[in-house]
Amino acid sequence: MSASIASDAQSAVPKPDGQLPFGLKLGWASGAFGVAILMNGISGLILLFAASILQIEPWLAGLVIFLSKMVDVVTDPIVGVWSDRHKGPKGRRRPFMLWGSIMGAVSFALIFSAPELGSQYLTAAYLFLALCLYAFAYTLYNIPYLAMPAEMTDSYHERSSIHAYRMVFVSLGAMIASSGVKAALEWLGKTEAQSYAIVGLACAVLILVSTMIAYFATSTARFTEAGETSTKSGAAQVVDEFNAVKQNKHFLRLISVKFAQLLGVQVTGAAFAYFFVQSLGRDFNVLALFGIVVSVSTIIFSPLLVRLSKRIGKKNSYYIAAGVNILYALSWSLASEGEPVWAILLRGVLVAVAFTGNVVMAMSMLTDIINEDAERSGVRREGAFTALYSFVEKLTGAVGPLIVGVALSFAGFNNKLPFDVPQGDNVDTALLMSVSWLPALFGLIAVWILSGYKLTEDDLKSKAIAQDKNEA
Repeated sequence: MSASIASDAQSAVPKPDGQLPFGLKLGWASGAFGVAILMNGISGLILLFAASILQIEPWLAGLVIFLSKMVDVVTDPIVGVWSDRHKGPKGRRRPFMLWGSIMGAVSFALIFSAPELGSQYLTAAYLFLALCLYAFAYTLYNIPYLAMPAEMTDSYHERSSIHAYRMVFVSLGAMIASSGVKAALEWLGKTEAQSYAIVGLACAVLILVSTMIAYFATSTARFTEAGETSTKSGAAQVVDEFNAVKQNKHFLRLISVKFAQLLGVQVTGAAFAYFFVQSLGRDFNVLALFGIVVSVSTIIFSPLLVRLSKRIGKKNSYYIAAGVNILYALSWSLASEGEPVWAILLRGVLVAVAFTGNVVMAMSMLTDIINEDAERSGVRREGAFTALYSFVEKLTGAVGPLIVGVALSFAGFNNKLPFDVPQGDNVDTALLMSVSWLPALFGLIAVWILSGYKLTEDDLKSKAIAQDKNEA
Protein backbone atom coordinates (compact mmCIF):
# COMPACT_ATOMS: atom_id res chain seq x y z
CA MET A 1 0.00 0.00 0.00
CA SER A 2 1.33 3.43 -0.87
CA ALA A 3 0.52 5.72 2.03
CA SER A 4 1.58 9.34 2.09
CA ILE A 5 1.56 11.22 5.40
CA ALA A 6 1.36 14.99 5.30
CA SER A 7 4.21 16.80 6.99
CA ASP A 8 1.86 18.67 9.34
CA ALA A 9 -0.02 15.53 10.31
CA GLN A 10 2.56 13.58 12.28
CA SER A 11 0.40 13.60 15.42
CA ALA A 12 -2.29 11.70 13.55
CA VAL A 13 -0.08 8.86 12.33
CA PRO A 14 -1.55 5.60 13.67
CA LYS A 15 0.28 3.87 16.50
CA PRO A 16 2.11 0.60 15.76
CA ASP A 17 -1.06 -1.39 16.54
CA GLY A 18 -3.02 0.79 14.11
CA GLN A 19 -4.88 2.67 16.85
CA LEU A 20 -5.94 6.19 15.90
CA PRO A 21 -5.81 9.24 18.20
CA PHE A 22 -9.03 9.80 20.12
CA GLY A 23 -9.36 13.38 18.86
CA LEU A 24 -9.08 12.33 15.23
CA LYS A 25 -11.71 9.61 15.55
CA LEU A 26 -14.04 11.97 17.39
CA GLY A 27 -13.47 14.78 14.90
CA TRP A 28 -14.00 12.62 11.83
CA ALA A 29 -17.07 10.97 13.34
CA SER A 30 -18.68 14.33 14.14
CA GLY A 31 -19.41 14.83 10.45
CA ALA A 32 -21.89 11.95 10.66
CA PHE A 33 -24.17 14.16 12.77
CA GLY A 34 -24.81 16.47 9.83
CA VAL A 35 -24.95 13.62 7.33
CA ALA A 36 -27.55 11.84 9.49
CA ILE A 37 -29.73 14.96 9.61
CA LEU A 38 -29.29 15.39 5.87
CA MET A 39 -30.29 11.81 5.12
CA ASN A 40 -32.91 11.07 7.80
CA GLY A 41 -34.51 14.48 7.60
CA ILE A 42 -35.24 13.87 3.93
CA SER A 43 -36.04 10.15 3.94
CA GLY A 44 -38.30 10.37 6.99
CA LEU A 45 -40.38 13.34 5.82
CA ILE A 46 -40.08 13.87 2.09
CA LEU A 47 -43.02 11.75 0.95
CA LEU A 48 -45.33 13.13 3.64
CA PHE A 49 -44.14 16.69 2.95
CA ALA A 50 -44.56 16.36 -0.81
CA ALA A 51 -47.91 14.58 -0.76
CA SER A 52 -49.71 16.17 2.20
CA ILE A 53 -48.09 19.60 2.58
CA LEU A 54 -47.26 20.47 -1.04
CA GLN A 55 -50.42 18.66 -2.26
CA ILE A 56 -48.63 16.54 -4.88
CA GLU A 57 -50.37 13.26 -5.65
CA PRO A 58 -48.60 10.40 -3.78
CA TRP A 59 -47.64 8.51 -6.95
CA LEU A 60 -46.18 11.70 -8.49
CA ALA A 61 -44.35 12.57 -5.28
CA GLY A 62 -42.83 9.10 -5.20
CA LEU A 63 -41.82 9.42 -8.85
CA VAL A 64 -40.14 12.81 -8.27
CA ILE A 65 -38.13 11.37 -5.38
CA PHE A 66 -37.18 8.34 -7.47
CA LEU A 67 -36.05 10.38 -10.49
CA SER A 68 -33.98 12.79 -8.40
CA LYS A 69 -32.09 9.86 -6.90
CA MET A 70 -31.36 8.54 -10.38
CA VAL A 71 -29.13 11.57 -10.90
CA ASP A 72 -26.64 9.67 -8.78
CA VAL A 73 -26.29 7.07 -11.52
CA VAL A 74 -23.95 9.66 -13.05
CA THR A 75 -22.65 11.63 -10.07
CA ASP A 76 -21.71 8.76 -7.73
CA PRO A 77 -19.10 7.10 -9.97
CA ILE A 78 -17.72 10.45 -11.12
CA VAL A 79 -17.19 11.75 -7.58
CA GLY A 80 -15.86 8.39 -6.39
CA VAL A 81 -13.15 8.08 -9.04
CA TRP A 82 -12.50 11.83 -9.03
CA SER A 83 -11.72 11.75 -5.30
CA ASP A 84 -9.54 8.65 -5.81
CA ARG A 85 -7.45 10.43 -8.44
CA HIS A 86 -7.36 13.89 -6.87
CA LYS A 87 -3.93 15.08 -5.72
CA GLY A 88 -3.33 17.90 -3.28
CA PRO A 89 -1.60 18.85 -0.03
CA LYS A 90 -4.85 18.38 1.93
CA GLY A 91 -5.38 14.82 0.75
CA ARG A 92 -7.71 13.32 -1.80
CA ARG A 93 -10.99 13.64 0.12
CA ARG A 94 -11.22 16.85 2.12
CA PRO A 95 -11.73 19.36 -0.74
CA PHE A 96 -14.87 17.48 -1.73
CA MET A 97 -16.12 17.56 1.85
CA LEU A 98 -15.81 21.35 1.95
CA TRP A 99 -18.10 22.00 -1.01
CA GLY A 100 -20.43 19.14 -0.16
CA SER A 101 -20.93 20.63 3.29
CA ILE A 102 -22.03 24.00 1.94
CA MET A 103 -24.24 22.63 -0.83
CA GLY A 104 -25.86 20.08 1.48
CA ALA A 105 -26.97 22.73 3.96
CA VAL A 106 -28.33 25.00 1.22
CA SER A 107 -30.24 22.20 -0.52
CA PHE A 108 -31.89 21.05 2.72
CA ALA A 109 -33.25 24.54 3.36
CA LEU A 110 -34.46 24.86 -0.25
CA ILE A 111 -36.38 21.57 -0.16
CA PHE A 112 -38.47 22.43 2.88
CA SER A 113 -39.01 26.02 1.72
CA ALA A 114 -40.74 24.99 -1.50
CA PRO A 115 -43.01 27.84 -2.68
CA GLU A 116 -46.67 27.55 -3.70
CA LEU A 117 -46.59 27.62 -7.52
CA GLY A 118 -50.28 27.07 -8.23
CA SER A 119 -49.84 23.72 -9.96
CA GLN A 120 -48.75 20.40 -8.51
CA TYR A 121 -46.63 19.81 -11.60
CA LEU A 122 -44.74 23.10 -11.22
CA THR A 123 -44.29 22.38 -7.52
CA ALA A 124 -43.07 18.88 -8.40
CA ALA A 125 -40.57 20.40 -10.86
CA TYR A 126 -39.18 22.73 -8.17
CA LEU A 127 -38.95 19.85 -5.71
CA PHE A 128 -37.17 17.73 -8.31
CA LEU A 129 -34.49 20.39 -8.88
CA ALA A 130 -33.98 20.94 -5.16
CA LEU A 131 -33.72 17.19 -4.56
CA CYS A 132 -31.18 16.88 -7.41
CA LEU A 133 -29.01 19.52 -5.74
CA TYR A 134 -29.40 17.66 -2.45
CA ALA A 135 -28.46 14.34 -4.04
CA PHE A 136 -25.31 15.77 -5.62
CA ALA A 137 -24.30 17.56 -2.39
CA TYR A 138 -24.79 14.37 -0.39
CA THR A 139 -22.61 12.50 -2.89
CA LEU A 140 -19.94 15.19 -2.89
CA TYR A 141 -19.57 15.02 0.88
CA ASN A 142 -20.44 11.49 1.90
CA ILE A 143 -18.46 9.40 -0.59
CA PRO A 144 -15.07 10.99 0.21
CA TYR A 145 -16.03 11.12 3.90
CA LEU A 146 -16.76 7.40 4.11
CA ALA A 147 -13.64 6.58 2.08
CA MET A 148 -11.33 8.18 4.67
CA PRO A 149 -11.24 5.41 7.35
CA ALA A 150 -9.67 2.98 4.87
CA GLU A 151 -6.80 5.45 4.54
CA MET A 152 -6.51 6.31 8.23
CA THR A 153 -5.55 2.88 9.59
CA ASP A 154 -4.63 -0.65 8.56
CA SER A 155 -5.96 -2.23 11.77
CA TYR A 156 -8.78 -4.77 11.33
CA HIS A 157 -10.58 -3.92 14.61
CA GLU A 158 -9.76 -0.21 14.59
CA ARG A 159 -11.94 0.01 11.48
CA SER A 160 -14.86 -1.16 13.61
CA SER A 161 -13.89 1.21 16.42
CA ILE A 162 -13.88 4.34 14.25
CA HIS A 163 -17.30 3.45 12.86
CA ALA A 164 -18.58 2.91 16.40
CA TYR A 165 -17.57 6.54 17.09
CA ARG A 166 -19.42 7.48 13.93
CA MET A 167 -22.51 5.63 15.14
CA VAL A 168 -22.73 7.90 18.19
CA PHE A 169 -23.01 10.94 15.93
CA VAL A 170 -25.27 9.10 13.47
CA SER A 171 -27.57 8.37 16.40
CA LEU A 172 -27.52 11.94 17.66
CA GLY A 173 -28.16 13.29 14.17
CA ALA A 174 -30.95 10.78 13.59
CA MET A 175 -32.48 11.81 16.92
CA ILE A 176 -32.55 15.46 15.82
CA ALA A 177 -33.90 14.51 12.37
CA SER A 178 -36.62 12.31 13.83
CA SER A 179 -37.41 13.23 17.43
CA GLY A 180 -36.34 16.87 17.34
CA VAL A 181 -37.95 17.62 14.00
CA LYS A 182 -41.17 15.77 14.85
CA ALA A 183 -41.48 17.50 18.22
CA ALA A 184 -40.82 20.89 16.61
CA LEU A 185 -43.42 20.25 13.92
CA GLU A 186 -45.97 19.13 16.50
CA TRP A 187 -45.36 22.39 18.41
CA LEU A 188 -45.27 24.68 15.34
CA GLY A 189 -48.13 22.92 13.55
CA LYS A 190 -47.41 19.72 11.67
CA THR A 191 -49.87 20.49 8.87
CA GLU A 192 -48.53 24.00 8.16
CA ALA A 193 -46.00 24.59 5.35
CA GLN A 194 -44.29 27.40 7.28
CA SER A 195 -43.41 24.97 10.07
CA TYR A 196 -41.39 22.85 7.66
CA ALA A 197 -39.56 25.90 6.32
CA ILE A 198 -38.49 26.93 9.83
CA VAL A 199 -37.36 23.44 10.73
CA GLY A 200 -35.55 23.08 7.39
CA LEU A 201 -33.54 26.24 7.98
CA ALA A 202 -32.61 25.24 11.54
CA CYS A 203 -31.46 21.81 10.37
CA ALA A 204 -29.45 23.38 7.54
CA VAL A 205 -27.42 25.33 10.11
CA LEU A 206 -26.73 22.16 12.12
CA ILE A 207 -25.70 20.32 8.96
CA LEU A 208 -23.23 23.03 7.98
CA VAL A 209 -21.64 23.31 11.44
CA SER A 210 -21.25 19.55 11.92
CA THR A 211 -19.82 18.74 8.51
CA MET A 212 -17.40 21.67 8.65
CA ILE A 213 -16.12 20.53 12.06
CA ALA A 214 -15.23 17.17 10.48
CA TYR A 215 -13.55 18.97 7.59
CA PHE A 216 -11.24 20.94 9.88
CA ALA A 217 -10.70 18.07 12.35
CA THR A 218 -9.37 15.74 9.64
CA SER A 219 -6.63 18.15 8.57
CA THR A 220 -4.19 15.94 10.52
CA ALA A 221 -5.49 12.60 9.19
CA ARG A 222 -3.19 10.24 7.34
CA PHE A 223 -4.02 10.01 3.66
CA THR A 224 -2.80 7.71 0.93
CA GLU A 225 -1.93 8.10 -2.71
CA ALA A 226 -3.78 6.29 -5.45
CA GLY A 227 -0.88 4.06 -6.43
CA GLU A 228 -0.73 2.56 -9.89
CA THR A 229 -3.62 3.87 -11.95
CA SER A 230 -5.01 3.50 -15.42
CA THR A 231 -3.38 5.62 -18.13
CA LYS A 232 -6.82 6.27 -19.57
CA SER A 233 -8.69 9.46 -18.79
CA GLY A 234 -12.26 10.66 -18.44
CA ALA A 235 -15.12 8.21 -18.81
CA ALA A 236 -12.81 5.35 -19.83
CA GLN A 237 -10.97 5.58 -16.53
CA VAL A 238 -14.23 5.61 -14.59
CA VAL A 239 -15.35 2.48 -16.44
CA ASP A 240 -12.03 0.73 -15.76
CA GLU A 241 -12.16 1.50 -12.06
CA PHE A 242 -15.73 0.31 -11.63
CA ASN A 243 -15.12 -2.82 -13.65
CA ALA A 244 -12.34 -3.67 -11.19
CA VAL A 245 -14.64 -3.01 -8.23
CA LYS A 246 -17.47 -5.09 -9.69
CA GLN A 247 -15.16 -8.06 -10.07
CA ASN A 248 -14.59 -8.18 -6.31
CA LYS A 249 -16.76 -11.08 -5.11
CA HIS A 250 -16.62 -10.00 -1.46
CA PHE A 251 -17.87 -6.53 -2.34
CA LEU A 252 -20.67 -7.87 -4.54
CA ARG A 253 -21.82 -10.09 -1.70
CA LEU A 254 -21.77 -7.26 0.86
CA ILE A 255 -23.47 -4.78 -1.45
CA SER A 256 -26.25 -7.29 -2.14
CA VAL A 257 -26.83 -7.69 1.59
CA LYS A 258 -27.01 -3.93 1.97
CA PHE A 259 -29.42 -3.55 -0.94
CA ALA A 260 -31.88 -6.03 0.56
CA GLN A 261 -31.62 -4.53 4.04
CA LEU A 262 -31.79 -0.91 2.98
CA LEU A 263 -34.77 -1.48 0.72
CA GLY A 264 -36.69 -2.58 3.78
CA VAL A 265 -35.37 0.37 5.80
CA GLN A 266 -36.31 2.91 3.13
CA VAL A 267 -39.81 1.52 2.58
CA THR A 268 -40.36 1.69 6.34
CA GLY A 269 -38.93 5.20 6.54
CA ALA A 270 -41.20 6.53 3.81
CA ALA A 271 -44.34 5.16 5.48
CA PHE A 272 -43.45 5.45 9.17
CA ALA A 273 -44.85 8.92 9.95
CA TYR A 274 -48.08 8.04 8.15
CA PHE A 275 -48.25 4.70 10.00
CA PHE A 276 -47.92 6.39 13.38
CA VAL A 277 -50.75 8.86 12.86
CA GLN A 278 -53.01 6.80 10.56
CA SER A 279 -52.74 3.24 11.89
CA LEU A 280 -51.60 3.73 15.49
CA GLY A 281 -53.52 6.95 16.15
CA ARG A 282 -50.48 8.59 17.73
CA ASP A 283 -49.15 12.12 17.31
CA PHE A 284 -45.64 13.27 16.48
CA ASN A 285 -44.73 13.56 20.18
CA VAL A 286 -44.82 9.77 20.57
CA LEU A 287 -42.89 9.41 17.33
CA ALA A 288 -40.31 11.83 18.75
CA LEU A 289 -40.04 9.78 21.94
CA PHE A 290 -39.56 6.64 19.85
CA GLY A 291 -36.69 8.35 18.03
CA ILE A 292 -35.01 9.28 21.32
CA VAL A 293 -35.15 5.68 22.51
CA VAL A 294 -33.66 4.48 19.22
CA SER A 295 -30.82 7.01 19.38
CA VAL A 296 -29.91 6.41 23.03
CA SER A 297 -30.06 2.63 22.57
CA THR A 298 -27.87 2.87 19.47
CA ILE A 299 -25.20 4.79 21.39
CA ILE A 300 -25.26 2.08 24.08
CA PHE A 301 -25.16 -0.87 21.68
CA SER A 302 -22.45 0.44 19.32
CA PRO A 303 -19.42 -0.28 21.55
CA LEU A 304 -21.02 -3.51 22.78
CA LEU A 305 -21.41 -4.76 19.23
CA VAL A 306 -17.77 -3.92 18.44
CA ARG A 307 -16.69 -5.94 21.49
CA LEU A 308 -18.94 -8.79 20.43
CA SER A 309 -17.47 -8.77 16.92
CA LYS A 310 -13.99 -9.24 18.40
CA ARG A 311 -15.23 -12.44 20.05
CA ILE A 312 -17.48 -13.99 17.43
CA GLY A 313 -16.49 -12.14 14.25
CA LYS A 314 -18.07 -9.38 12.21
CA LYS A 315 -20.22 -11.69 10.11
CA ASN A 316 -21.82 -13.42 13.12
CA SER A 317 -22.45 -10.06 14.79
CA TYR A 318 -24.10 -8.93 11.56
CA TYR A 319 -26.28 -12.06 11.65
CA ILE A 320 -27.55 -11.17 15.11
CA ALA A 321 -28.41 -7.61 14.10
CA ALA A 322 -30.14 -8.78 10.91
CA GLY A 323 -32.20 -11.34 12.83
CA VAL A 324 -33.33 -8.71 15.33
CA ASN A 325 -34.33 -6.49 12.41
CA ILE A 326 -36.65 -9.18 11.06
CA LEU A 327 -38.30 -9.63 14.46
CA TYR A 328 -38.70 -5.87 14.78
CA ALA A 329 -40.42 -5.59 11.41
CA LEU A 330 -42.79 -8.47 12.09
CA SER A 331 -43.71 -7.02 15.49
CA TRP A 332 -45.59 -4.16 13.81
CA SER A 333 -48.08 -6.73 12.47
CA LEU A 334 -49.24 -7.16 16.07
CA ALA A 335 -49.73 -3.43 16.63
CA SER A 336 -53.08 -1.65 16.46
CA GLU A 337 -54.65 1.73 17.15
CA GLY A 338 -54.00 2.75 20.73
CA GLU A 339 -50.85 0.60 20.96
CA PRO A 340 -49.31 1.16 24.44
CA VAL A 341 -46.45 3.62 24.46
CA TRP A 342 -44.19 1.14 26.29
CA ALA A 343 -44.67 -1.42 23.49
CA ILE A 344 -43.77 1.18 20.87
CA LEU A 345 -40.65 2.22 22.79
CA LEU A 346 -39.57 -1.41 23.29
CA ARG A 347 -39.49 -1.73 19.52
CA GLY A 348 -37.17 1.29 19.52
CA VAL A 349 -34.62 -0.75 21.48
CA LEU A 350 -34.89 -3.60 18.99
CA VAL A 351 -34.41 -1.41 15.94
CA ALA A 352 -31.36 0.17 17.60
CA VAL A 353 -29.63 -3.24 17.68
CA ALA A 354 -30.52 -3.79 14.03
CA PHE A 355 -29.45 -0.29 13.02
CA THR A 356 -26.10 -0.59 14.80
CA GLY A 357 -25.23 -3.86 13.08
CA ASN A 358 -26.42 -2.59 9.73
CA VAL A 359 -24.10 0.43 9.89
CA VAL A 360 -21.06 -0.51 12.01
CA MET A 361 -20.49 -4.07 10.81
CA ALA A 362 -21.27 -3.34 7.17
CA MET A 363 -18.98 -0.29 7.02
CA SER A 364 -16.20 -2.12 8.85
CA MET A 365 -16.47 -5.02 6.40
CA LEU A 366 -16.39 -2.54 3.52
CA THR A 367 -13.08 -1.08 4.72
CA ASP A 368 -11.72 -4.64 5.03
CA ILE A 369 -12.63 -5.24 1.40
CA ILE A 370 -11.09 -1.93 0.29
CA ASN A 371 -7.77 -2.66 2.01
CA GLU A 372 -7.65 -6.26 0.79
CA ASP A 373 -8.18 -5.02 -2.75
CA ALA A 374 -5.42 -2.40 -2.37
CA GLU A 375 -2.94 -4.97 -1.01
CA ARG A 376 -3.70 -7.33 -3.85
CA SER A 377 -3.84 -4.86 -6.75
CA GLY A 378 -1.58 -2.01 -5.64
CA VAL A 379 -4.33 0.51 -6.46
CA ARG A 380 -6.32 2.56 -3.95
CA ARG A 381 -10.00 2.60 -4.95
CA GLU A 382 -11.69 3.82 -1.76
CA GLY A 383 -13.81 6.33 -3.67
CA ALA A 384 -14.94 3.84 -6.31
CA PHE A 385 -15.96 1.26 -3.71
CA THR A 386 -17.70 3.85 -1.55
CA ALA A 387 -19.48 5.35 -4.58
CA LEU A 388 -21.11 2.05 -5.49
CA TYR A 389 -21.91 1.43 -1.85
CA SER A 390 -23.46 4.88 -1.54
CA PHE A 391 -25.36 4.45 -4.79
CA VAL A 392 -27.13 1.37 -3.43
CA GLU A 393 -28.13 3.46 -0.40
CA LYS A 394 -29.59 6.11 -2.67
CA LEU A 395 -31.20 3.64 -5.06
CA THR A 396 -33.13 2.05 -2.21
CA GLY A 397 -33.92 5.56 -0.97
CA ALA A 398 -35.48 6.20 -4.37
CA VAL A 399 -37.38 2.94 -4.68
CA GLY A 400 -38.75 2.98 -1.11
CA PRO A 401 -40.83 6.19 -1.40
CA LEU A 402 -41.94 5.17 -4.89
CA ILE A 403 -43.30 1.85 -3.56
CA VAL A 404 -45.12 3.57 -0.71
CA GLY A 405 -46.43 6.39 -2.91
CA VAL A 406 -47.88 3.99 -5.46
CA ALA A 407 -49.31 1.78 -2.68
CA LEU A 408 -51.04 4.75 -1.04
CA SER A 409 -52.48 5.96 -4.35
CA PHE A 410 -53.72 2.45 -5.13
CA ALA A 411 -55.28 2.25 -1.65
CA GLY A 412 -57.21 5.47 -2.31
CA PHE A 413 -55.28 7.80 0.01
CA ASN A 414 -56.71 11.34 -0.15
CA ASN A 415 -53.84 13.84 0.14
CA LYS A 416 -56.27 16.76 0.29
CA LEU A 417 -57.26 15.77 3.84
CA PRO A 418 -54.99 16.56 6.81
CA PHE A 419 -52.63 13.61 7.00
CA ASP A 420 -53.59 12.80 10.61
CA VAL A 421 -57.20 12.05 9.62
CA PRO A 422 -57.73 8.22 9.47
CA GLN A 423 -58.62 7.01 5.97
CA GLY A 424 -59.68 3.40 6.42
CA ASP A 425 -58.66 -0.22 6.04
CA ASN A 426 -57.08 -0.05 2.58
CA VAL A 427 -54.68 2.70 3.62
CA ASP A 428 -53.87 0.85 6.86
CA THR A 429 -53.11 -2.30 4.88
CA ALA A 430 -50.78 -0.41 2.52
CA LEU A 431 -48.96 1.11 5.49
CA LEU A 432 -48.68 -2.22 7.33
CA MET A 433 -47.21 -3.79 4.21
CA SER A 434 -44.65 -0.98 4.11
CA VAL A 435 -43.49 -1.09 7.74
CA SER A 436 -43.79 -4.82 8.44
CA TRP A 437 -44.29 -7.39 5.72
CA LEU A 438 -41.95 -6.09 3.03
CA PRO A 439 -39.08 -5.17 5.43
CA ALA A 440 -39.27 -8.64 7.02
CA LEU A 441 -39.11 -10.29 3.59
CA PHE A 442 -36.15 -8.15 2.53
CA GLY A 443 -34.44 -8.93 5.85
CA LEU A 444 -34.72 -12.68 5.25
CA ILE A 445 -33.20 -12.24 1.80
CA ALA A 446 -30.32 -10.24 3.33
CA VAL A 447 -29.54 -13.01 5.85
CA TRP A 448 -29.51 -15.60 3.07
CA ILE A 449 -27.07 -13.54 0.99
CA LEU A 450 -24.86 -12.81 4.03
CA SER A 451 -24.35 -16.54 4.59
CA GLY A 452 -22.00 -16.60 1.57
CA TYR A 453 -19.66 -13.83 2.81
CA LYS A 454 -16.13 -15.24 3.32
CA LEU A 455 -13.64 -12.43 4.07
CA THR A 456 -12.65 -12.91 7.75
CA GLU A 457 -9.80 -11.64 9.92
CA ASP A 458 -7.88 -14.90 9.38
CA ASP A 459 -8.29 -14.55 5.62
CA LEU A 460 -6.86 -11.03 5.72
CA LYS A 461 -3.91 -12.11 7.89
CA SER A 462 -3.04 -15.03 5.64
CA LYS A 463 -3.20 -12.83 2.55
CA ALA A 464 -0.96 -10.23 4.22
CA ILE A 465 1.60 -12.90 5.09
CA ALA A 466 1.55 -14.22 1.54
CA GLN A 467 1.98 -10.68 0.20
CA ASP A 468 4.99 -10.09 2.47
CA LYS A 469 6.60 -13.33 1.28
CA ASN A 470 6.11 -12.35 -2.37
CA GLU A 471 7.64 -8.92 -1.78
CA ALA A 472 10.61 -10.54 0.03
